[in-house]
This record gives sequence, C-alpha cells and structure tokens, in this order.
Amino acid sequence: MDQRARSSAIEGNSSGGLIRNPCLSLRFLTVLIVLLLAAGCGGDDEQAQQPPPPAPGGTTQGSQGGGPPAPPGGNTAGGATVQGNAQAETLNDQPFALNQRQPVPQDFRNAYQRKALIVVEFFQQGEDPFYPQGLEVDDLVNSDLRDLRNDYPEIEFFTYDITRPGNAETSEELGRGEYGTLAAQLEVGFSPFIVMLAPREEEYVIENLFQGYVEQGVLDQALFDLSRTDVGGNSSDVALDLEGLELTQTGGGIEYITIANQGEGEIDLSGFTLNVQDSETGEIDQGGGGVEINEAARIGPRQVASIGRAPDVIDAAGRLVIGTFTNSASLTVQPGDQVALLDNGGAVVDTITV
Repeated sequence: MDQRARSSAIEGNSSGGLIRNPCLSLRFLTVLIVLLLAAGCGGDDEQAQQPPPPAPGGTTQGSQGGGPPAPPGGNTAGGATVQGNAQAETLNDQPFALNQRQPVPQDFRNAYQRKALIVVEFFQQGEDPFYPQGLEVDDLVNSDLRDLRNDYPEIEFFTYDITRPGNAETSEELGRGEYGTLAAQLEVGFSPFIVMLAPREEEYVIENLFQGYVEQGVLDQALFDLSRTDVGGNSSDVALDLEGLELTQTGGGIEYITIANQGEGEIDLSGFTLNVQDSETGEIDQGGGGVEINEAARIGPRQVASIGRAPDVIDAAGRLVIGTFTNSASLTVQPGDQVALLDNGGAVVDTITV
C-alpha cells in the first residue's frame, strides 16, 4: 500500500473520519442520547423511591399505623366538633366574669355566687328550615346531656332554649326559662352550645366549651374532669330541683314547696331547711328565721312531690303533701325574695324567687 492509501485509511478511522461519515455520526449521536435519557430516568426513579419526610411527632406519613395528625378541634369521623375560645381538652382555661348588673337568670346567678360547678347548655327546639345544621343535632346533644346529668349531682346544670332570651331590664323580671344576656356574656355562636364553668379563686374559668355536635363519651369525660374540681363552695350534691313555692293567703308564710328528684335514688328530705338568701351576695340570712322539714319525707327517683305547712295541704297538681315544716310561721317572705333549699349539712340544694 502506497503512502497516500495508508494515509487515507488512517484518516478514515480518525476523528476526522467521523465528521466526514454522516451515517456513523448519526448512529453515535443516537446511542449517546439514549444513554443520557436512561441516566435521567434512573435518577427520577431513585428520587421517587426516597421515603417521605417525617410527619410532626416523628411519624412517617403513609407508613403503617401512621398518617398525618388531625388538627385539634377539627371534625373526625364519628367525632366531635369543638370550637370557640376555649376548646375542650385542647386549650388553657379561659377566665369568665359574670356581669351581674345585666339581666341574667337568678338561679344561675345564685349558683355563680356560691361558686358552684356549672354547666350551661343552649339549644334550639322545634323546626327551623334556615338552621344550617338541622335541629336533630340539638336534640341529640340535649338528650345526651340530660342522660348524663344524673351521674354528676355535684354539678349544677342550666339549659336554655336559644329562642327565649326574654325582654327584661333586670334579672328579677326574667321569666322561667329565659336567659337574658347570659348567651351574649358567654359569647354563644350557634347551638348546640355547652360551656363548663369552674370557680378559680375570685373568678370563674371556662374549662370546656363545645359548639355543634359532640359525642356523649366526650361530654362524659369532660363532666368527669369538671366534677374533680375542688370548689370549696356551698353547693349540695343532692340532685333536687325546687320547682315551685306557694305562699299562704295572708301573712307571707309558705303554704307548700314542690320538689323534683332528678336522681336515680330515693332522697330523704328530713332535716332539709328553707331560708331566705341574699340575691346579690348569695349569703343565707341566718337572722330572718327558717323552716325545717320535720319528718321522714322521701321522694323516689324521678318523682315530684310537695312539702306543706300542714299534713292536709293539697298542691296545685292535686297531690297531698308528703311531709310538713316545723315552725312554718317563722319564715315570712314577700314577692322578689329569694328562697334557698338547704340540705341537712347546710349546703344549698336549689333556689327559687318568690
């Protein structure tokens, strides 16, 4: 082979030959592109196989037994909707001070003054096509709370229909079941609304607050926690309601009182007393005289009965009284007075305004 032929063969296998051979050049570029694409896909696969970052609390999202934590106070399947400034079990207790110069229910004010454990419920009865959640929710929560209240006689429960604020300028002018400014003071948004109040030194705190549907089990736990609060007040844990008081035709004496047993057991009323209570301070007027139930008057569970000044007194429902007072003439009252029923230990069971 001559020198030019040898030189041409060498040039054909050189880099310069690649430039001059379009088919070879295209084949090389194609292979190069495929390799680059393959390398890029492999990088994506490795990135896709990386585990997700840990969720708050150290749990890996999507791993077995894990998942993103639910936000506090949110909706959960079969769970409770908890809203407001003091969410149940989630936020610190919020202070609450009752403005007693505004019209509020007198029985609530009395419980507040004697530093009782208090639960207030607002719900709506009847039908309202414009109500966003439907009134079935109100009925369910109200029924659940009613079933639970008998397990916690140390707590005083107040239930109000949200449609009955009343039209009064003073607490004394409010009718039975009317709540005045209490809903505004508690900042009720919508019903059903349940707030749990406990005394703390010279004020009250909101321990739990529920708006919307809440499970009975959640309510039960919250009530149990509330009942463990040491109030150091003057409230009885006897589950009695003072439902009515009738005065004598003359003299301002008490003809009879009507009492409802809200508990599950029989209650013996012997030794219980009636006395006037200061509506502003909640103090019992020890100097004004009082009357005492003087015999074994027993009220069965879920029963209503009356105690009178004489054994032959008939109450407004046509029932014969089951017991009498001693010294019934020693206690005189007048319209506007507040009368307290005290248990045989001197703690306030319930109050009523004449």
